Amino acid sequence: MSTSLGAKIKAIAPDSIAAELGIEPGDILLRMNGARLQDYIDFLVYSSEEELNLEILKKSGEVIEIEFEKDSAEPLGLVFADNVFDQTRVCSNHCLFCFVHQLPCGQRASLYVQDDDYRLSFLHGCYITLTNLSEADWQRIERLHLSPLYVSVHATDPAVRRKLLGSKAGGAIMAQLKRLGSAGISVHTQAVICPGINDGAILERTISDLAGLWPGVLSLAVVPVGLTCHREHLYPLRQFTPAEACRVLDQLSRWQQQLLPQLGTRFVFAADEWYLQAGRKFPPETEYEEYPQLDNGVGLIRFFLSEFYRCFDKNRSKLAALKVNLAVITGMAAVGMWQEINSYFKTNAPGVMLTIIPVANEFLGTSVTVTGLLSGKDIIRAINTDQTQGRPLLYLIPQITLKQGETLFLDGIDLNSLAAMVKPKRIAVVPTRASDWLDWIIKEGCVNNWDEQ
Repeated sequence: MSTSLGAKIKAIAPDSIAAELGIEPGDILLRMNGARLQDYIDFLVYSSEEELNLEILKKSGEVIEIEFEKDSAEPLGLVFADNVFDQTRVCSNHCLFCFVHQLPCGQRASLYVQDDDYRLSFLHGCYITLTNLSEADWQRIERLHLSPLYVSVHATDPAVRRKLLGSKAGGAIMAQLKRLGSAGISVHTQAVICPGINDGAILERTISDLAGLWPGVLSLAVVPVGLTCHREHLYPLRQFTPAEACRVLDQLSRWQQQLLPQLGTRFVFAADEWYLQAGRKFPPETEYEEYPQLDNGVGLIRFFLSEFYRCFDKNRSKLAALKVNLAVITGMAAVGMWQEINSYFKTNAPGVMLTIIPVANEFLGTSVTVTGLLSGKDIIRAINTDQTQGRPLLYLIPQITLKQGETLFLDGIDLNSLAAMVKPKRIAVVPTRASDWLDWIIKEGCVNNWDEQ
């Protein structure tokens, strides 16, 4: 949450400077050293100063000033409700494939916010198009050296990019990336690929142009267009066929083989969806290098499996001692991964009984297969229709299906309502990372004998 007055404080770190000063959650930071803050970046800059003056609007309505000295590296301990304190910069483009435009009507307002904010790109890795930057924005990026940024390129051909973005400003991408590189700003890039528009020769040019800007451009993620069932009156797009997905993978593999000896990196990486659509096995972990595009869906399944096996081996005796009966809620894309994990449990920890519950996405359409976009209603339907024997059974709902920091699913259903709608069946929200997931099972399995409840 941001406020026109300043930055709303969500929490205070225990034993921090802010706690000692009596600052409380719900207070609003109005100024630091007399300056209003645009965002968390400004806060970080001012926080590095040794002499500070904070102007605070208390929950009571009283405005107070606090002056103090601190070590430049010592954190204040303030946690804000949002990292943008003025207003999130929204997108002015009209992309042919915009996912927000493909959402059903009548959902919570925050789902329809199309952000294109360089602050969120720097702080959270959100992708931006660079089309909405003012000259003042450019100068601030350069002055504060906000690096790396994450940029949606889609195509370096000016005409094709203008078409994809629905913006006349879209054609300047190469000049913009060169400006960032000249300022020492590194970028990770992505290209969302639409059949017949920016694949084939256009993708070939995009890879070549961006690789030519390395090391200013650090990596390129190639992602197939995502389509929901809510595309009425939108530009006609389709999914890639398995054969087309194979051709894209072959194209990217050829570039990786060419660029690795030249740059010391494969540079261009395929999103997991390509392998699923093509029916191909995922590459070994080494081919994802340091997972530079993990949050963009590049290597998520390989990362989960690799971490699972490493953490399993470290906790083999603890897992082998458990006797639990669990049902894993998952999107269709990860079914194969969970089947592999289930087979491993059967061999190495047979007391951990897993049932895989694939959930078709009726909220957005069955072509949307990732777990993070499952709705509460779809999960409720899957649990209530599941006929798995061997009760009692605990249904594991991944944390990633909930809004970050809250208990709301994509369609606005809250966790308590979902639990009530599936009774007497029982649910638990579990961490998304493999290591945390295994730790949760070990901890809860030792404390609770689920099979006897």
